[in-house]
Amino acid sequence: MAVEGRGGSTRKQRRPPFPEDFGERLERLLKMTELSPQELAELLGVTEPTVRRWLRGGAPKGFNYLAIMRLARGVPGGLNLMLYGDPESEGDRLGGDR
Repeated sequence: MAVEGRGGSTRKQRRPPFPEDFGERLERLLKMTELSPQELAELLGVTEPTVRRWLRGGAPKGFNYLAIMRLARGVPGGLNLMLYGDPESEGDRLGGDR
């Protein structure tokens, strides 16, 4: 995605780095929810091989990523796990008390 900067120059907008351990985080989330990869695939409307690719570290795109995060929000500690890698994280908890 090109973004016009000051003076009319264009630069490519960088995406934040995707967590290298996303597959491990997703695996832990599945254990927390007691969902199988097949059940997650059915919930998201994707194939089981797609979920297994994510478990090996592939990055879900767009709405699939948002759906995983929505699922994580419904699990105590799930969102912190997916964002920070630690379900007990008190760091920059979204929507938390400060």
